[in-house]
Amino acid sequence: MTTTLLLGFLTGIGFGFALHRAGFSRCNLVHRGLWLRDFTMLKVMLTAIVVSLIGIAALSALSPELVHWKIKPLYLWGVIAGGFIFGVGIALGGYCPGTAVVGLGSGIGEAILAVVGGLMGALAFIVVYPWLKPILIEPANLGKITIPSVLGLPVLPVALAFALMLVGVIWWLTRLERRMRERAKAPVQN
Repeated sequence: MTTTLLLGFLTGIGFGFALHRAGFSRCNLVHRGLWLRDFTMLKVMLTAIVVSLIGIAALSALSPELVHWKIKPLYLWGVIAGGFIFGVGIALGGYCPGTAVVGLGSGIGEAILAVVGGLMGALAFIVVYPWLKPILIEPANLGKITIPSVLGLPVLPVALAFALMLVGVIWWLTRLERRMRERAKAPVQN
């Protein structure tokens, strides 16, 4: 096992343990989020995006030799169709791929179904890919584009601007949750 794989394995175990301790091994957290009753999952994901944005952009600016960008082509129709199917799967199963594995590791039964469903979906995509390619992949292939390349700006300022915007969304969601709790506690007036 190479050092990179070992570090990835250990990081994955640590991340999975943190998700488990935060309660992400249960599917009801996603369902409460989809019903707009609990934004914990959304806030954690947004926080992870903020940390990743700033970390990768700063590392890219300070030590570009350490960052290996693997930008995938943007297949517009494929992304829309895949996002829809992925979203329906999350809504039905109550897990995203990461939390399903955390639930599986925690021994939760419905997580097994979510992991098996995800693997079956990946297998189905491999089987039907030759038929989907001319419909979803080849048309509307926008190539390997990024937001900084479209805007013609360096990566770090764009990353910082997006991170700041996402921090604002997290702050707003926190205020919204507080208001919802206060309304739930307030006595009903006639």
